[in-house]
Amino acid sequence: MARFFLANGEGFLPSPAAVDGRDAGDVCYGTAIAAELALKAFLLSQGWNDDRCCRDVRHDLERGLSSAREAGLSGTVSELADVVAMLNVYYPRHAFDRFVLPGGDATFPSRAREAVAGLIDIVRPYVEASGGR
Repeated sequence: MARFFLANGEGFLPSPAAVDGRDAGDVCYGTAIAAELALKAFLLSQGWNDDRCCRDVRHDLERGLSSAREAGLSGTVSELADVVAMLNVYYPRHAFDRFVLPGGDATFPSRAREAVAGLIDIVRPYVEASGGR
């Protein structure tokens, strides 16, 4: 199941080329979904089950990152916590239709995408080591 979550996360992550051509809210929404799935893939690889992910993390990216770190996730991208905090303002509330660039920073969608791409790269070996469970 972890392998499935990670693959779906990669599928939701916007391509670098798409970042420039799409609405910032749409890019960040896809990036948030990718982050949630990558974090849950890590948790699944560490023995969590889907029910526990749904109950304990739900769509809360900050809770997911905290749980992943408690479960042993290391080597996270330096900017990941800041990106997760910003995305989490909108994601659990399904509010990306009201997304506003933080501080008017037009580079945020690209930086967020890169941070989550880095997360996926970090999670992949854990998923592979677990046999994809």
